[in-house]
Amino acid sequence: MMPTQVPAPLTPAQIQCVIDLLECRELAPKETAVKFYELAKAGFFTEAQQEALEMLFALDDDEIPDALLEFADEDARDIVRHGLAHEARMRYVRA
Repeated sequence: MMPTQVPAPLTPAQIQCVIDLLECRELAPKETAVKFYELAKAGFFTEAQQEALEMLFALDDDEIPDALLEFADEDARDIVRHGLAHEARMRYVRA
């Protein structure tokens, strides 16, 4: 599904929420999906952001950091770099 419009960049609060959801999805995928849709329904994400995030959640784990950086506003990019850096190191060590 292609977004109907270009999503607004994610704010630091939205980015932190997405990172938290990404960390929880492996342990509790159904609960994470419910939480995501509750946030979207409450207006935490715009409809375009929701559609873009649905595509983000479908990506392979190694594709997510770069994609998330593209969705982040300037203030939120450091949160992405710091929040997902430990995951990148863990994948490098496992390989």
